[in-house]
Amino acid sequence: MQFVHFCKIEHGSSNQTAATVTKSVTINEDLSWSVNVHGHKLIAGKCNALCCVKDKITTKAALSRLVHQIDSLSVCSGNPDSHFLELADARKGIFHSPSKNMVAFIDSFFPVMFEDEMYSRTLRCNECELLVTNNRCDTCKQYRCTLRALHSQWLRQQKKTANHASISSHTNFRYLKTPERQQRIRRLRNEIVNKRKEVERLKSYVNVATEQHGIYIEEALEKDIKQIMEEKSNEIRKTYQADSFQCIFWNQQLELLKLKDKRQIRWHPMIIRWCLSLKLLSSASYHALRSSNLVILPSERTLRDYTNIVKAKTGFSTGIDAQLCHEANIDSIPDHEKYVCLVFDEVKIKEDLVFDKHSLELVGFVQIGDINTHLSKFESCSMPQKTPVAPQLATHMLSFMVSGIMTDLQFLYVSFPCSTISGDQLYSMVWGCIRRLETCGFKVLAVTCDGASSNRTFMKLHQSGDNLTYKTINPYANEDRPLFFISDPSHLIKTVRNCWANSYGHSYTRKLKINGQDISWQHLVDLYKAHRGPDCATLGLSILPKLKWEHIELNSYSKTRVDLAAQVLSTTVAEAFAYENSPHTKETERFVRIFDKFFDLMNTRNTKEFVLKRKPNLAPYINNPETEERLKWLQDVFLPYLDEWEAYAHAQEHLSSAEQIKLCLSQETLQGLRITVHAFIELVRYLLKQPRVVYVLSAKLSQDCVESFFGKQRMRGGYCENPNVSSFISGAQSLRVQSSTAIQPRRGNCRLRVVDDVCIDDRPLPKRKRISKKK
Repeated sequence: MQFVHFCKIEHGSSNQTAATVTKSVTINEDLSWSVNVHGHKLIAGKCNALCCVKDKITTKAALSRLVHQIDSLSVCSGNPDSHFLELADARKGIFHSPSKNMVAFIDSFFPVMFEDEMYSRTLRCNECELLVTNNRCDTCKQYRCTLRALHSQWLRQQKKTANHASISSHTNFRYLKTPERQQRIRRLRNEIVNKRKEVERLKSYVNVATEQHGIYIEEALEKDIKQIMEEKSNEIRKTYQADSFQCIFWNQQLELLKLKDKRQIRWHPMIIRWCLSLKLLSSASYHALRSSNLVILPSERTLRDYTNIVKAKTGFSTGIDAQLCHEANIDSIPDHEKYVCLVFDEVKIKEDLVFDKHSLELVGFVQIGDINTHLSKFESCSMPQKTPVAPQLATHMLSFMVSGIMTDLQFLYVSFPCSTISGDQLYSMVWGCIRRLETCGFKVLAVTCDGASSNRTFMKLHQSGDNLTYKTINPYANEDRPLFFISDPSHLIKTVRNCWANSYGHSYTRKLKINGQDISWQHLVDLYKAHRGPDCATLGLSILPKLKWEHIELNSYSKTRVDLAAQVLSTTVAEAFAYENSPHTKETERFVRIFDKFFDLMNTRNTKEFVLKRKPNLAPYINNPETEERLKWLQDVFLPYLDEWEAYAHAQEHLSSAEQIKLCLSQETLQGLRITVHAFIELVRYLLKQPRVVYVLSAKLSQDCVESFFGKQRMRGGYCENPNVSSFISGAQSLRVQSSTAIQPRRGNCRLRVVDDVCIDDRPLPKRKRISKKK
């Protein structure tokens, strides 16, 4: 006989007929012994209950004691908790250590007893003792702490997964794991099914309500409507001019009612532009208005034929050049109306990729022009890198607009998706725009941008010597015409206000001072509290009617608002300082007056505003002594004031250079102010010498047109105010067709463009030809 087996056979439950060997003892030929419990071999050295048993069984009494002891010991119950088993099922029944070794597993060989309850499965450690005197071995007890930590971590992950997979989650699909993505898709499908059922229910409800309470319009009633409109046509013509939009709309509706075949409709260009503006606000509202049959409007397919006449794409396009020439009527306008200003700025967009089914390309990567793109690829390839550089997603949209200096032209010319832009990359873009515009027949006289570091670098690239760069030669002009650089006055007034706000206030990064007196933000705070604060004793009229707490306590949003900066640096605030007549605020009062006048001189918008507001500084620039006097003020008073302030700061030799810089405005702001003033003075004098130029409006040189365009783009998206590259370029093409009829955004960082009379343009709009599908 080589070995002897002793087995214990048990039934799992009363109704289970199959028997299972739960414990077995084997005596080998060399008298050594081994034990198997629930199909697992027991290691004698790791079992505390059998540590006293000798390695070899030499007598029958020792064998009897071993069998009796094994039979009396209990099987370790492990961790049969349901939540631990649920965690184990999620891990496919096995727990691994960081070194990929098995640590625990699910044991379902035979039911175990724990606290008078039978469990069909349990979670057992790989080093489990198997036989114990009580319910659980020490190894499984210690592992319970690890299981609790793993279970808590798993619950947090499940909660996070449920949030990502929810329908209301804003997490992009590409950031979801496969189970989360599948769960999200299933929930979306269920939501679609429920919404379709709800739509069908509402349709049936509307049909029932229409049958019970609806009124059918008979053909006779339709004839009455036509008759009423024909009778009232004379009153409409008397009330409105023949070329007014109201009269055009009335006549168009009357003609459409007379047509029997709707395919004979010929829409007026102004009606098309107006309908595009309505669709800009809400496509659903336009569809509801058109379906109501209250007015006859073109279909959305017809509107797309007008907006898709040019393929929407980034970068330069000959189709956009032709559209710009058509919008400006470049062939028939006089020479003085061809002067334009190139305005550019960038806006934040959403990082996203969209597949274009027409070009079979992914739209959303950085594209900064052919030359810049090739140079960037060459630079990335030249750098020693171990991994290839992936294409970069665009985070901003750099847009160039053409703004007429002597006309109301505002046209988005080109847009480039970008992430970070440098001055040398901007150089090729700007001059590329100027070259194409000059080829089309325009006369680019100025370039306007904000004070970003890349824009300042672009201007410095035209520097010759140590002189201030505010103009350069335009090599693409037919005549000897300069090109002026202008830093947007609206951004400059904000940076001036922010420097003042940080002087003894907010971040305390400045200590503005001139002629021994502080220009402190605390002066404005004390003035506000004295006349507008809660402890103010005055009632009724106030000397600071527009000043509110949001003007005083600035946050990240209010620091970007131009209107708050203009109302703080205003004549009203200066007069309030003069009313207080404090000797400590004289320089603050002088500072406010100077920059109020500067902003007014750079913000003339029309020929009537200076009369209505009784501010002569808002008058247009005409070839008369008053205009020359205002230009001399900029040259002989404003610029010397900046020089005096900067010289005073550098004259404080007892202070370090870092402390001297804090006494004055930032160097970027000072440079932008000097560039703008020098360029503006020469530009106005240059224009007033040209034939047929009657007056010049300085607001034509600001960035308001591009800020207004960005506001229309955000308004076009409804609740989604952050478009991606694809929606941005498609919206840009729609806004180009709408032109001046586009509805102005109610919110934005520029004043609304007040238009008393809509300019009626009878020229036919270019329309995409429909291709008939042959059967």
